[in-house]
Amino acid sequence: MHPAAKAPSLPELNQLLQDLQLNSSAPEIHGVMTGLLAGGVRFNRQQLMKMLEAHTEADQAFDDGLVASLWQLQLSTLEGLGASDLVFLPLIPGDESLLADRLEGLADWCQGLLAGFGLAVRGDDLRLKDGDIQETLQDLVHIAHVSSEGESDNEEDEQAFMEVYEFVRLAAIHLFEEMSPAEEHRPVHEQLH
Repeated sequence: MHPAAKAPSLPELNQLLQDLQLNSSAPEIHGVMTGLLAGGVRFNRQQLMKMLEAHTEADQAFDDGLVASLWQLQLSTLEGLGASDLVFLPLIPGDESLLADRLEGLADWCQGLLAGFGLAVRGDDLRLKDGDIQETLQDLVHIAHVSSEGESDNEEDEQAFMEVYEFVRLAAIHLFEEMSPAEEHRPVHEQLH
């Protein structure tokens, strides 16, 4: 991997998107990317950019800086999703941000994930009939529509947010494991049910 190129942080990616006056937030873009990967799609750089340009309704092609950043983000996301120690993290505002901002980031991220997953997986894919996968997707739909209004930064809300965040994080890994191409499956991965 090129030492100069690394996955962007949330503020860096937001800035790159703002520079191009794109309407999508960084969490949403990372969600789309994660959804595509979780749905089993493995794009090359050009395909990924075309897909994200279409998603963000960009009126011009992404500039080199954004392309390089997004590609590194895709590589690190794929690595995170496939890691055996569940290190994958959604790209959303961190603990130092207000709860409302984190909630909004998580909702955006889930919307992106569902959009990407929807693009990656055909509606008639038999695996979608699996009750477990259906349930996971339904839960993500609910979280995607969560409103951050009226959220306070008290201990209870904080705890609730952490639980939802953890659910989303593991849901993405779960979908990735269920839907990823067979050749990627780790032989040691026994079903944990």
